[in-house]
Formats: sequence, structure tokens, C-alpha cells
Amino acid sequence: MKLPRLQVRSIKHRMIILFLALSLVSIGLITLFSHFYYSKAVKEDFVTITTEATDRLNHHMEFYFKQMKNSTNTLINTSLTQTWLMKEYVPKPEDISEIEMEMKTYVSFNFPEIVNMYLVSNDKRVLALFNNTNQNRTYKNEPWYSSVPASDVSVLPTQRLEGAGPLVINMLIPIYSTQNLEMIGNLIVQFSLAEIEATFTKSKMGKTGYFFILSEQDTIVYHPNKDWIGKQRRDTPLNDLILNEKEINMYDWNGTPYLISYGSSGSSGWKIVSFVPYAEMAHSLQSAVQSTLITFALISIIIMVSIPLLLRQFINPIKHIKSLMESVAMGNLTVRAQKVSSINEFEILISSFNKMVEQLTILMDTVSYYKIQEVELQLKQSEATIRALQNQINPHLLYNTLDIIKSIAFLEDVPIIEKITHNLADVYRYASKWSYDEVTLEEELSSLTKYLEIIHIRYPKKFESSVRVNERFLGCPIIKLSIQPIVENAVKYAVEPKGGEAAIIVTAYKDHQDLIIEIADNGPGISDDKVTSLEEQFNNRSSNEETLMGGTIGLANVHARLSLKYGQGYGVSVHSFSGRGSVISIRIPYRTS
Repeated sequence: MKLPRLQVRSIKHRMIILFLALSLVSIGLITLFSHFYYSKAVKEDFVTITTEATDRLNHHMEFYFKQMKNSTNTLINTSLTQTWLMKEYVPKPEDISEIEMEMKTYVSFNFPEIVNMYLVSNDKRVLALFNNTNQNRTYKNEPWYSSVPASDVSVLPTQRLEGAGPLVINMLIPIYSTQNLEMIGNLIVQFSLAEIEATFTKSKMGKTGYFFILSEQDTIVYHPNKDWIGKQRRDTPLNDLILNEKEINMYDWNGTPYLISYGSSGSSGWKIVSFVPYAEMAHSLQSAVQSTLITFALISIIIMVSIPLLLRQFINPIKHIKSLMESVAMGNLTVRAQKVSSINEFEILISSFNKMVEQLTILMDTVSYYKIQEVELQLKQSEATIRALQNQINPHLLYNTLDIIKSIAFLEDVPIIEKITHNLADVYRYASKWSYDEVTLEEELSSLTKYLEIIHIRYPKKFESSVRVNERFLGCPIIKLSIQPIVENAVKYAVEPKGGEAAIIVTAYKDHQDLIIEIADNGPGISDDKVTSLEEQFNNRSSNEETLMGGTIGLANVHARLSLKYGQGYGVSVHSFSGRGSVISIRIPYRTS
């Protein structure tokens, strides 16, 4: 179903709509630019804030790890610990108990969030702070087992202990001999996320924004959603996050756009990622948009109230002129507009209207006069047409006479007379149907052939002619009677002066997109002065009868018709060879239909 098109014809309504549209466009542009620059500022502020926050968190986390590592110096340098790590040492139960007591003392006085500690020798003997009663227990499944012995301090990503155990992080601390400074083992400190969680909980971005940690292996070390901790990021809904260091990334999370950025830790290589809803960072932008909408609403109300009042002084003069124009449209040219407004533009409009009506009156009188002249001209044309029809009687008389001669020649058995009259009648019929319309080249050459047969009868043994045109050119359109007048000129100026002992050759060839038709004879040729005169006539065609009465009426006429029909560059060109003959060329566009 096609909805009806809304048409607003009242100038008052159009002005209201126009002003509202202009206001809307202006406010829209302001909103657009404000949104662009606000968004840019929000992103720049976000980068600055998150960079400072991630640097602060990195510093805090590195300080925490460094403090934990330094606090173990006393523990790992005790004689019992150093002795237990020696390869040749056979531990005694009381020594193991004392080492366990030292580790428990360390935990209670330093970091209560430590879940377990492991002393690991280079030959991978393990002494655990807890769960050490089972002598047959294997530690090969522990994530740190494959990393020892480790010569550098390193922190492994978060793991969950057996079953539903707590989430822990493992720090690997190398232990060196106090005697020869060779590495003799590692201390594995296994601690919970309590301290890290407390720090990251305090460091929020906005109301709901937060930070989380990714390891170098893209494992989630810490996240407010504890179900994701310890998993590879690809196994969580965060798998399609695109992260660029200290650059802003937009991420659509459950239909809400988020700003994302991260910074890397220098010691652990972990990434601290900030994840903040865009709306919380751009609350000032939302306030600006709301202010813009309120402004637009106020402007719309002002326009709706003020425009009708302002338009009254414009609408009344227009209504006055409109009523006068309706009178003029009904044919009343005696009306004149009166002054109805002091506004300069309306005074000019009223003056112009009155002048228009006066000019219209004069124009109507002029049109009436020319209509009378046109009727008289049509009468004269009708009379000329009647005379032209009467003049057509004479060609018909000629055709009938030629037919009578042909019949008598047939009865008297004079075939040569019969052939001449037959060809002559056909040539005259073709030539008498004068027209600027086109015929095919085949039709033009057919009439020309009959004309040449007549010349052969006149000079039976001396005259020679040849029409050599490829069949593929015969369908090309050409203006009627373009070739025959040129051949007639050749007969007059080349054949007759030599008593018929001459030749005429007609050929055609294609030149790019044009067709060239050449009429060559072996007569005396054309003088240079004559050729120059012909070229001047071709370039400056004259329509007066005195010029057309000259000897070159055939060439000039053909060239004029061809150039008018096909444009500049087409027509007749003359090439003369003194004492040897001349070549007349016709250039027309080559077409197949």
C-alpha cells in the first residue's frame, strides 16, 4: 500500500519547518562535534588514568613480591636448610622437624596468606611445610615441579589446589650455598590471592570498572570472577578481547561498550588490564547531550510561537498579490496591485507585478498580430504546394513518352533503342524523386550502372567503365544522388572532349570508421586554379542561385548535402593530375544499416 505524500503548501508551515530543520541541523552538528571531541578527551583521560593506575598496581605488586623474596633470606640461609639441600646429606627426623618449625615461624611472623612452602634440592628432593607426613607423596603434578631448579626468581600463574582447594600463586626463589655461592636448590612459596585481591578491590575504575591480571601465557591470574581465575583466557568469555598496550580498545560486553587498556609488569611480565564501561567514563558527554536536547526543545517551542506572529506581515501582501494573479490568469489584464506593505521588497514586487501585466498586455497584442501573419503564411504555403503538385505532371508526361518509345522499339525490333529508353526512364524516375533521405549504396550504384550503359551505347567501342565495390559495402547508407552527379561531370569534362575514348572507374574502400568512394577518369584533368576554386566553394557554401548556375553545380551540390548531413570532415575532395585525369573522393561514415 502506497502511503500518501505529505504536501506542505502554506508558507507559514514551510517557514516553521525550515527554521526547525535549520535548528535541528545546527544542534545536530554541535552534538556531533561535541560527541567527537568529548569522546576523544574521554579516551585520552582514560589512557592517562589507567596508565597511572596500572603503573601504581604494578609497583605495588612488584614491591610485594620483592618483599616476600627478601623476607626469606634468613630462612634459606640457616645451617639446617643449607645442610638439607646438600646432595650427600641424609636427613634426620629431628632436623626435618626443626626446618618445618622454622618455616612455620616465618609464615606466622611475615605473611599469613602463605598456604604452603617447599624446599626443593637440585636432585628434586622436596620438603613441604604441610602435608609432609606422607613420605611416598609425589610432587610431579605440581606446576612448579617442571620449573625447578630455577636460577632466577619467578612467579607462576594462579592455580587451584586439589579438588576445590584455594587459588594460589607459586613464587620460585633460588637458594645459593653460603660456602661456595653455588645454587643448591629452590624455595617454593605458595600463597593465596588475599593481598592482591585486597589491593585490586580498592583500585576500581568508576562505579563498576575493575582491573584483572593476565600472565605471559595468557592465563587469568586474577579476576573479580573467581571462576575464571587459573583458566586460559581462550576458555572464558574474554577470549575475543583485543589488547594493545597503553592504547584504547573498545569492546562490546553484553551490549555495553567497554574501554580496555593494559600495562605490563617489568619483573613478572604479567598484564594488568583495565576494564571500564564507556558510559562511566563519559558521564560528562551524556550531560552535554541532554543539555543539547533540552536546548533544542526550547528553541522548537520558541519557533512554533514566534514564527506565525512574524509571518503575518509577509503573508498578507502575498495573499493580495496572489488574488491579483488569479484575476490575471482568468484573462483580466486591467487589474493593478495597490501598496499594502511598507517593506521595500514588497513595494518592488508590486511595481514589478504591475509592469508585468502591462508587458503581458503588449505581448498578447503582438501574439495576435503574429497569429494573423502565420495564417497568411500557411495560405501561401498551401498555394505553393498546389503549384508543386501541378508541376509533377511534366515528369509523368516524360515517363509516358519514354515508355511509348520503348514499346515502338520493341515492336520494330530495335533493341538498342529499347534499352536506351528503358534505362533512361529508370534513371529519370530515380533522379526525379528528389530527397535528402538516405538510400543504400547498392541502390545508388544500380541507377549509376544504368546511366553508364547509356554512355556505352553512345560510345560503343571507345568508352570504358568499371564499378568495383566490395559487397560488404553495399548496405552502407548514403544520401541519394551523391555519386551520379560526379560521374556526369566526368562524362562531360573527361569523356566527351576525347570523343568517348576515355574510362571511368568507381571504387570504394574503408578508412578507419569511414567509407571512401572514388570516381576516377583519365581525362585531361582539372587545372590548379579550378581545384582551388572548388575547394573555396566547398569551404564557403553559398545559397544564391548565381553561384549554383556555374559549371561546378554537381560537385558543390553533392559536397553541401554531404557535409550538412554528416558534419564537418565529410563530403567531396578533388585530386587532379594534369594530362592524366582526376580522382573525385566522397567520404561518408561507414555504417551497416
